[in-house]
Parts: sequence; C-alpha cells; structure tokens
Amino acid sequence: MDSGLNHIVLAHNAKRALSRGRFFLTYQPIYSVGTREVDSVETLLRWRMSDGQLAAAEQFSSIFRDPVLSRAICDFVIDNTVRQASLWDYEGHEYGRLAINTTVHDLISGALPWRLMDRLDLYAVTPERIEIEVPAAALDQPQASAVEATVLQLHRMGFAVTMDNFMPSQQNLEPLRRLPFQRVKIHRAVLRDTLAGPVQRQTMRDLVDLCHDRNMAITASGVEDEHQMETALELGFDSIQGYFVCLPKEAELVPRVCQVMNLQGRTG
Repeated sequence: MDSGLNHIVLAHNAKRALSRGRFFLTYQPIYSVGTREVDSVETLLRWRMSDGQLAAAEQFSSIFRDPVLSRAICDFVIDNTVRQASLWDYEGHEYGRLAINTTVHDLISGALPWRLMDRLDLYAVTPERIEIEVPAAALDQPQASAVEATVLQLHRMGFAVTMDNFMPSQQNLEPLRRLPFQRVKIHRAVLRDTLAGPVQRQTMRDLVDLCHDRNMAITASGVEDEHQMETALELGFDSIQGYFVCLPKEAELVPRVCQVMNLQGRTG
C-alpha cells in the first residue's frame, strides 16, 4: 500500500480514518511451550479501508513517520488496549498480558511511560498486565539513546518490555545484554531462513542460549506451518505465535480462545 500511494495522501486518509472509527484492534495469543498456556496476547492494529478490505499495520507503516499522526494512533491503541484489559480483568478472564506495539516516535519523546500510566490509572489496570514491544530497529538509529532511556523507565514502572522483530544476522546483540528486556521476538522471516541450513540453525541456537542466560524468553513469531513449529521447538523457543497456532481474533472471541488453548494444553 505504501508503494502505491503518495505518503502525504496516505497520511491524510489515515487521519480521516482515525476520526471516523475505521481503525480497530484485533488480538493474537502467544502460546507458552513450557506452561502450555497462553502467556500473553498481542494487540494488532487494523485499518478498514473505504472498499471494505482490511489492512495490517505493515501495509501502511509509512504513516508512522509523521510524529503527530503516530502519537494519535498510539494513544488510540493504548486507550483501547488498556480498556480491554480492564474489561477482561473484571470478567475474570485469563489472558496473561496484553502487548502493545510501539514506533520510534513513540519511544524517543520520553512521554510514553506517563501516557501509559495515565490510562492505567483511569481503567484501574496494573503495569504488570501490559507488555510493550520495542522494534529492534529503534535501537539501531541516531536516537537510540532516547529509546534506551524509555525502555529503562518502562522497566522501572513495572511494564514487561519486549524486543520485537529481531533479526540476529543483521542487528546488534549489545542491547540484549545491556537492557532489561523480558522477551525477544524474532522477525517472522527469520524462522523461514533458519530452515535453510546448519549455519542459520546454529546462529539461532546461540541467540536462544543468550536469551536464556539473560533470563529472557524468546518467541518465534510468524509460525505458519507444522515444519516451522517443529523447528521452533527443536531450537528451544519458549513461546510460539502465528497463524499455525491461532489467527488474530476480535476482542469478544479472545477469552474463549484462550480458555480452549489453556484447557488443551493442560490436558494434552
């Protein structure tokens, strides 16, 4: 979508869509291999286009280069995610934590932790219920120090912080050694590459060992078939996310889906 539309037009359409309620959230469970239960649920942003088709965030990622628009969408995601967590807590549902994706603009301003706490106070949700996903690329750019400061502040406030979309063959391992991440999620393309040969598999095993040495969980994202699932288990991943495990669901379906997945894990 980004390549087919001028960025200015796309950003204008996004602002109009946000004001008209065309953005909404879906939710995808992350399944723990060790506990055989859902350990968290990722919040996924969707845009219902004027023709009725749904677009995922990666299809309109260029709009997040606009700091004002990026903040407005982030606030929309935070408010709706925390409100959903409050509702599920009130109804007694098990979902682990709710994960929120962030952008570079969200992280460098320094205001994100306080915006989160404002919503948590409003909806009576504790920070332990929320997981913040930090894109690995945000720690490999000129303002990485500001991103690191935000990561540390989020950790001090009690949020679980995840490094998202990590690619071990391309990105620096130092942030994993230096910052208090609780989870590393590999980029969806990595698992497919890992199937290519022994060098890629050894690189992945080394990353798994590093994460475990640092008491960080490591998640295989984008698992789409049984072969990828078996590879992730063989390499020692702690949790699995992807279409093979569970498709993204609307909010009203998530508690039942988590209940079924947990029940299957406990009795399987």
